[in-house]
Amino acid sequence: MLTNNVIARRLHKPTKQSHNVKNVRLLRAKALAMTLIVFLLITHYSSPVPAFAESKPVVRPKIGIALGGGGARGAAHIGVLRVLERENIPIDNLVGTSAGALIASLYSGGISPDDLEKYVLSGAIQKVYKTDFSIFRAIFIHLNKVTHTFLGKPFYAGLYNDHKLHRFVDQTISKSDGSIELNIPLHIIAVDLITGLPVVIKSGDVGLAVQASTAIPTLRQPIPINDQLLIDGGVLKNIPIEEAKKMGSDIVIAIDVDAKMEQSKPEDFRSFEGVIIRVISLGLKAQSEYILNKADIVISPNLAGVGILDLDPKSLAKAIKAGEKEAEKLIPSIKRTIEQKTTALRIAKK
Repeated sequence: MLTNNVIARRLHKPTKQSHNVKNVRLLRAKALAMTLIVFLLITHYSSPVPAFAESKPVVRPKIGIALGGGGARGAAHIGVLRVLERENIPIDNLVGTSAGALIASLYSGGISPDDLEKYVLSGAIQKVYKTDFSIFRAIFIHLNKVTHTFLGKPFYAGLYNDHKLHRFVDQTISKSDGSIELNIPLHIIAVDLITGLPVVIKSGDVGLAVQASTAIPTLRQPIPINDQLLIDGGVLKNIPIEEAKKMGSDIVIAIDVDAKMEQSKPEDFRSFEGVIIRVISLGLKAQSEYILNKADIVISPNLAGVGILDLDPKSLAKAIKAGEKEAEKLIPSIKRTIEQKTTALRIAKK
């Protein structure tokens, strides 16, 4: 007969199955311990990330582009914009004067640099902004003045009073339903003849604003908008750097397409065209010397040999290429400025 102790030992003797169960449990415990150790090591040596943390917006400076006026020389803006786009330089604000207003409005409206180049080199823009100094134009202006007098409409001096450029801009950037949405905030500079002050056009008809900003005095008639009589913004503010800053830009890149002043010959001023181009160039030069040092980056393409009214495809292609070449040279400086400003903004936010 088995004693109670023997029975107890037999009842508690581990079977092969129970032994395996213990081994499995032991392995699971070891695995759990290892997982816990690895987790603790990872959390110790990595940056703590709270659960359900919201992604913080990337801190970077806002970049504004100030596009100056300069007639046909303004085609250089296209080359600059192409390089900035290629190098992934963000553009947060655009402000333009005269030719700069034209390029800025089209680019803001979604027209790519490649398409801008096609419009320029195909003659599409020239057709809506052609300047003709012929005697027939003077006769037409006289007849137009007489007609306005009979109709009781106000007549303002200028060789051209059509709105081809106005319509071209609106049609080019409008959607299929006729609406216009700008991809980049845009301001356009003009000058009010009545007050004698610069005017910043921030809303309304984009094409009409461009028509006003490009209305070179005596060549094109002033554009009435509200109670203002607007002409070319280049008269007082050809490179709108300050306006780009007011739009909230941390970095302002100015594109200067002014003609560099060189000594001329007396025979250069025997034509009406020669005189007016010289007068415009003198005014633009005086402005540039005062304002350019307020920009963070100044891109001044070498546009020697390209005049304000040189609207032939060869000259325009040369201007575009010059803008591209100069922008490429300054890309390292632009990126360095962005990095420095980004660091400063991050420190300021801490």
